[in-house]
Amino acid sequence: MSGFAGIVCTGGTTPDPRLIERMAERLAFRGPDATQIWSRAGAGFCFTLLRTGPAPQSSEQPCTLDGRVWLLGDVRLDGREDLRLQLEQTDESITAEVTDEELVLQAWRRWGKDGLAKLSGDLSFALWDATERRLWCVRDLTGARPFFYAQSADRFYFSNTLEVLRQAPGVSSKLDPQFIGDFLLQESCEDWARTVYRDIHRLPPGHTLVYSDGELCVRCYTDFPVEEPLWLKRPEEYVERFQELLGQAVRDRLPRRPCGIFLSGGLDSTSVAAVACKIAKQDGAGVPLRAYTIDCRPMFNDEEGILASLVAKNLGVDIEILSGASCLPYEGWEDSLLRTPEPCHDPFLLLSQRQYRQVQVHARVALSGYGGDDILAGQAWPYLTYLFRQRAFGTIVQTFGRYILKHGRIPPLRGGFRTRLRRWMGRTDPLTEFPPWLEPHFAERHNLRGRWRELQESPKAGHPLHPIAFAGLSSKSWSSVLESEDAGWTGAPVELRAPLLDQRLLRFLLRVPPVPWCMEKELLREAMRGMLPEEVRARPKTPLLGELIKHYVESKKWSPLPLSEPTPEVRKLVDWERLGTTLSTAAGSTLWVGLRPVSLCRWLKGVVNDEGIR
Repeated sequence: MSGFAGIVCTGGTTPDPRLIERMAERLAFRGPDATQIWSRAGAGFCFTLLRTGPAPQSSEQPCTLDGRVWLLGDVRLDGREDLRLQLEQTDESITAEVTDEELVLQAWRRWGKDGLAKLSGDLSFALWDATERRLWCVRDLTGARPFFYAQSADRFYFSNTLEVLRQAPGVSSKLDPQFIGDFLLQESCEDWARTVYRDIHRLPPGHTLVYSDGELCVRCYTDFPVEEPLWLKRPEEYVERFQELLGQAVRDRLPRRPCGIFLSGGLDSTSVAAVACKIAKQDGAGVPLRAYTIDCRPMFNDEEGILASLVAKNLGVDIEILSGASCLPYEGWEDSLLRTPEPCHDPFLLLSQRQYRQVQVHARVALSGYGGDDILAGQAWPYLTYLFRQRAFGTIVQTFGRYILKHGRIPPLRGGFRTRLRRWMGRTDPLTEFPPWLEPHFAERHNLRGRWRELQESPKAGHPLHPIAFAGLSSKSWSSVLESEDAGWTGAPVELRAPLLDQRLLRFLLRVPPVPWCMEKELLREAMRGMLPEEVRARPKTPLLGELIKHYVESKKWSPLPLSEPTPEVRKLVDWERLGTTLSTAAGSTLWVGLRPVSLCRWLKGVVNDEGIR
């Protein structure tokens, strides 16, 4: 992921060149291939380039077509050939070697802001109109690439790296209490415009930001639509269309240079790997692929390493296996290289960092299987009620009857009945209980009980066939996951790409009848017939056989107690003595929830922050 940052001055003055140089230095880890600094009246930008491909990239940024509108950012387009042909219908011929950045500029020149919704891919960029002195900032719908901004006096700062903005004059390091509260309640903040710092904001996925004359406006420019269900004549047509779209998604992301693949023993990542290998062979590109896996043996009987190795052998790719038992909880957190830009509740963060270091040696791009569970492991109950309302009784009998005959059971309804039954019986899940260790004054001052009740509410059914999947995609929660894989978190110049989160693929899946295709990933299993070993293709979804934390505690190889002395700031947030009492008897989900303050405390100790929460 290339790095970028910029400063816009309201009065048309030239930004401090020393500040831009310092920003470029902080971005150097992102882009080892080139560094550019650009400064004019009213604006100054810096850029560090990471060459990845497969599409041509502009070697210099900001770039322009006309000397008026300049683009700065991280751009990787999906369906670039379709976009190029659309533009050619009204403009002059556009060469196939056009860069993604130039295509975005062409689209802007042709359609203006209306063209933004036509762009698809991993996008985080700014367009500076030097004549009107107006800045347009854009982030893609899934939030694959981060975008942060801050405003101080007559200066507007932006970057894809949060730490860069912390050095901007007038931007404080005061913590945002709502972000901290959400983190303690559920490990992430669902107000996607917030960061852990009050003065630094996040551009939500699918939004634009316009800054001009000291005023800024943030608006949603695109979202996933609710479209009519897709009724095809032959069952094979669903499989064929899915294979076609998955192939396009992988092809648009597969570089023509060494590439890594995060591989587990599950169906999602192995399917992406199989398609990537098939495309590489078809194209004769000879792309060296290498798989990376974490295996938790001997802590418990983890099959991930065995099955991933089987798939790698079947596909003819090398594999590197990292032992999940190679580090203790919170090991390495005191190391400055492991510090994350925002709080992170992952006691085994060192494992992830080590895996990225492995990939970094071989490749600059890594594919993942993120996104396969959202729609492909769907619900039958909403589909059943939809057909009932449509009075499609014949379809109900035919579709559900065929499924029962084939699988010997009714399809998973997933209508929320178990959750409602547990509530009716007075049983609760530790993950959804209000934490007893929250400091009472902090909880009361920021109405955390009200916020907690708000977070427990079920999402509104915004889709007739796939309500949970649609709510998840619309909530922008994937952006939080993808940001944690960004170079700003990992410290490695490696770009993660998730083909199963391709917008073309997701829109298709949201139209597919859930039964049978989205029951236990039936569509993906059929699409992978003959491409994966049967042990993997037919393997039911298997949860992790054990949690590493649980095994370390039960084997007495590690304990969260005694708790280390917290920072004064943490004592304002957490009743530390009560937390110790909770952890002394905690197990399973209660233990995991109880460790959130520990993660926050360790993060705060690693961050130079004298201003705290005010």
